[in-house]
Amino acid sequence: MEFTAHENLSANDTLKSMEQIVQLRLELPTPPNVVFRLLEVVRDDEHSFREIGAIISKDPSLTARMMKAANSSVFGFPGKIRSIDSALTVLGINLIRNIALSFVIVEGITCPPARWFDITYFWKRAITSAVAAEMIASLTGLHSDDTFLCSLLQDIGVLVMYQQMEDDYKQVLLMKAFAGSQSFPVERELIGFDHGQLGGLMLKQWGLPESVYLPVFHHHDRPPGAFPDAALIGILRVGDMLSALYHGAAGSRTLELVFDILESSYGLEREAIKQMIDLLAARTMEILNFFDIDPGEMKPLSQLLQEANAELGKRAMSYECLVGQLRQSREESTRFIAKLLEANNELRNLAYRDELTGLYNHRYFLQQIDKELERSSRYGSPLSLMFFDIDFFKDINDSHGHLAGDAVLRSIASQVTTCMRGCDVVARYGGDEFAVIMPETDRGGLESLCERLRGHIERTQISVNGKTLGITVSIGGACFDGQGQKVTRFAMLNVADQAIYQSKKSGRNTITVRTIV
Repeated sequence: MEFTAHENLSANDTLKSMEQIVQLRLELPTPPNVVFRLLEVVRDDEHSFREIGAIISKDPSLTARMMKAANSSVFGFPGKIRSIDSALTVLGINLIRNIALSFVIVEGITCPPARWFDITYFWKRAITSAVAAEMIASLTGLHSDDTFLCSLLQDIGVLVMYQQMEDDYKQVLLMKAFAGSQSFPVERELIGFDHGQLGGLMLKQWGLPESVYLPVFHHHDRPPGAFPDAALIGILRVGDMLSALYHGAAGSRTLELVFDILESSYGLEREAIKQMIDLLAARTMEILNFFDIDPGEMKPLSQLLQEANAELGKRAMSYECLVGQLRQSREESTRFIAKLLEANNELRNLAYRDELTGLYNHRYFLQQIDKELERSSRYGSPLSLMFFDIDFFKDINDSHGHLAGDAVLRSIASQVTTCMRGCDVVARYGGDEFAVIMPETDRGGLESLCERLRGHIERTQISVNGKTLGITVSIGGACFDGQGQKVTRFAMLNVADQAIYQSKKSGRNTITVRTIV
């Protein structure tokens, strides 16, 4: 299903209609806890500088980055800002809010390892785009405190699609490579909505203001009706083009298009545009360092122009020859990408997937529980862990054979995948033991999910060797509220293990949930 904005709909009406479509496909992730607290305080008309400063100051790493950024040449007060409170006074609440949100979101939204998706490159590209948009907005007199954040997050929907719709998004990338097009029309064709619409909906759900989530939602559309931030959307697009010049495969046509747009639509002089692009590289490298991202090498404008001229010279080749070469190159590239994606997927599955069930394996589980515990402690967000194993599984193996036992394990893996959410990490822990990591899930949510899984498996009949088996599981859960002293992996596993032991002691086919204190 393809979405098209209609003139007779307001921006929010359009967003609401798309929200219904998105909810049918996936569950939007929740924000890091510090994002929620910051936005909650800023929305309160009675908020004070002190409250906002207190939230930021609780995170030493965030505080250090905020102070480094505030004292940089970017804001014009190098070395003069001594505290978060003085930064709030000098730079203002909205700007400080957006700087803090930028740091927290870039660090807080992570992806499972994959060779075909480079999260560091993604954020490098996004930050360069944000710096470019901010500079264009300043040059054109359209500066807003929200410009940097809007541009930084305009493609955040790509991460959500990758996290929750990995197989679908691989197909998007393959079709994009084959068609030589942008990703958003392919996303609409295959998924029903594009990453901009998905990102805008998520930011709205998180509580960010309209001035942030509406431009993100519409950045690949002509916005409906009288949209107040249409100029900002144009700036986001040009910023993205400039980022592609430094980090993508964009060439002379993109560079000339940037000059044409900024000259014709924004009234900028060509020399001013050149100076801005040259300054962009230096400023981006400075800001990437704030995020602890290696900027690598960013080419000066003179080199970009030299490469663009060389590219134009190559176009003197005959049209027929060029078309033939491009067609052959595209076909070869498509085949190569398909093989590369397939090979990378196989390697990833070998490293992180259990061969029998297809679930994540013990190795991947241990990596993720450590990461989620670290994130939970840092942002004060709840984290739950579910353990369960199959009741009387040894009897199944003894009575029906190990092949029957394997069939039961595969069936249980399928059932638990159906019951769990897209953000949960489901793993085979070993033997007939399974584990589920549930981020941003408190005790009530854990109890609900445990009972839903227990009941679902109890109602499922499994056919083995012509016989129908009824299977039950014993479930133990551990919940950490994210507050107080940091919890170790060992402590979390131990509490969950004690809980599952209690479930077995209570007669099996039951759940036990405990809170870590």
